[in-house]
Amino acid sequence: MEKVYKYFGNDVINLVFAREGFCGLKCSLPKDYNDPYELFLGMDLNTPTEQLAFYKDVVGGIPQNPTTCFSKSPIVSPMWAHYANNHSGFVLEFDLVGLQNYYDGNPIWEVSYRKEPHENLRKILEKAAVLLKPRYTFDLNKFVFVESYFSKYDEWSYEQECRFVDMNNVTEQIDNNSILFIPLEFVTSIIIGHNCPQELIDFSLELAEDANMEWYQLSIGKSHPKPYLKNGHEEVFIFTSDNIEKATNTCNSCAEPLTENTTLCPWCGITEAHEEIAAQNNPFRMLDSMGLLDEYMTAMNKVDK
Repeated sequence: MEKVYKYFGNDVINLVFAREGFCGLKCSLPKDYNDPYELFLGMDLNTPTEQLAFYKDVVGGIPQNPTTCFSKSPIVSPMWAHYANNHSGFVLEFDLVGLQNYYDGNPIWEVSYRKEPHENLRKILEKAAVLLKPRYTFDLNKFVFVESYFSKYDEWSYEQECRFVDMNNVTEQIDNNSILFIPLEFVTSIIIGHNCPQELIDFSLELAEDANMEWYQLSIGKSHPKPYLKNGHEEVFIFTSDNIEKATNTCNSCAEPLTENTTLCPWCGITEAHEEIAAQNNPFRMLDSMGLLDEYMTAMNKVDK
């Protein structure tokens, strides 16, 4: 994984780029996560009560470090819907290797998705709570820290999340918000949504040119299984498992990416002959020509009830 992505609404771009030469990302504390169960990780309730109490005490001591979230993909449709104002916002692409080197000591790790707590958690807890040795409590604290910041339940796996955790006080307090200011050299692309307002399109194009970023607009196709991208020259790109790459084969008519070695997508491949045969074979058209369609639909709707 070389790149990570962050989704934004269409009303914050001026705030994100308010500081010249930087991109400002708002950070949250673990207690403010959108999944209120993340921090406790759903500990197995068959655990003895004394050990649960010990675990609760350890969890209560986990530091509240400013955290900001990324995704491994810029084409997650629920993310565009929820975090980018129904495809009217934008996504920024970041150089992950550059960020890791620049913020050395502040983890930028992938989130693990689980159906239940990690299998080792109960063992580590039992050892710490029963033997009461500082070194075992240290092991538990370290394990719980990683799990609380970098694990979520399976229901959230579509986000493909990565997290940055500020361990070295690199964020700044701006109007009671923790902001991580990232130099623009690590912002490699901007991707605007297909419902993006014109003023955001204009701003993003100027920004991309000034900051030497790649510029793309998300497209929702009729035949391609995933959203794809177009740059300012109408060249077509797709997102693979790790990177944005130029599409090697596109439809000769609509320019959508093709997954097979053909010249037209399935929709553009429909000819007038196909349409004529489909119309002749459509039973609704036959019923309509005999004046029976409305009667048939009324009868079927009664049966369906």
